[in-house]
Amino acid sequence: MSVSKDKKRGTWLYHGYYRDATNARRQYCRRGFETKREAKEAEHAFLEASVKVRPSITLDELVLRYHEEYEIMGIKEATLISNESYYRNHIQENLGRVQLSKFTAPLVTQFMSSVAKRKQKNGTPYSVATINKTKEVLSKYLSYAMRLGFIDYNPCMAVGRFKRPSDYNTKAPNFWEVKTFKYFLSCVDEPFWADVFTFLFETGVREGEFLALQWSDVDLGAGTISIKKTLTYKTLDRGWALTSPKTKNSIRRIDLQDSLLELLRRRYAASSCVDGFSPDFFVFGDVAPMSRQKLASNLDKYIRLAGVPRITPHGFRHSHASYLIRSGKIDDQLIADRLGHTVEEMRKTYAHIYEESRHDLKSILNEIF
Repeated sequence: MSVSKDKKRGTWLYHGYYRDATNARRQYCRRGFETKREAKEAEHAFLEASVKVRPSITLDELVLRYHEEYEIMGIKEATLISNESYYRNHIQENLGRVQLSKFTAPLVTQFMSSVAKRKQKNGTPYSVATINKTKEVLSKYLSYAMRLGFIDYNPCMAVGRFKRPSDYNTKAPNFWEVKTFKYFLSCVDEPFWADVFTFLFETGVREGEFLALQWSDVDLGAGTISIKKTLTYKTLDRGWALTSPKTKNSIRRIDLQDSLLELLRRRYAASSCVDGFSPDFFVFGDVAPMSRQKLASNLDKYIRLAGVPRITPHGFRHSHASYLIRSGKIDDQLIADRLGHTVEEMRKTYAHIYEESRHDLKSILNEIF
């Protein structure tokens, strides 16, 4: 299913394949639409009218089948658990009993609107990120239904992302300037936690990558660490597990500056003296990794003590990226490699920083000319 511009006529068209009531595969194409939106709406109406008689199942039944087959599809256990959590909390009550053949773009739009109007237990509305994640999870299930032949198109593809301008205006920044971090660190009275926060701020690793780091991933001679796994607590047995990183680009090697290398050498000297020590010991744990809750609670503790703006553990990654980009001295590809991004992903994620750089460029040009 696709909508595209007719270059010869200057109008829009839609085209693709569908299965009719006899399950025969047929091609379709319609031209002459003035706008892309008109073509999309006409295509959806055509496909809905084309599916006359087809065995269908409910969304609940589809999700159950998805759960049974997730390993065959190469889906991570953590992803499965995350998707099912969103399904139970946000989707199932409204759509679980709906037949797949009944799903349309207007139904999805109506559902999105209902999620946006709901309130959390504390009385506040759900964030834009939560609302869009809910639609993303629903879309995954409906794409799976397409592959199984229950539906011909995924109506979620015709529904845009939810936007609430007020959320962007009130969202607090989740990063610190270098001077803020240095002051914060001066208020940390436990050497272990000073090491933790310094490592996070000066490497920019993701929280799961940090928690999963073992001594076997550290090369003190070369002064590098290898990021090749992440820690998750989203497991079917409710324990923790080491799994592959977020993306292919997340597998990387990070060069350590001298101060960080000295920090790790000092920690290794102390850890290697512990009975039963092995390279499988966690750098900031022991035989087991540090918990996310322990990291978050201690970060909040020292933030209150220092009186600085609150950030999350992920805020250290944003801070690291921010000061590297703002330095203007390091090639974007090198920064992206260090963060485990593509350059395109990095520029999209940190677009606000690049926008600030545009203003700096204008100031420089004004001085020159």
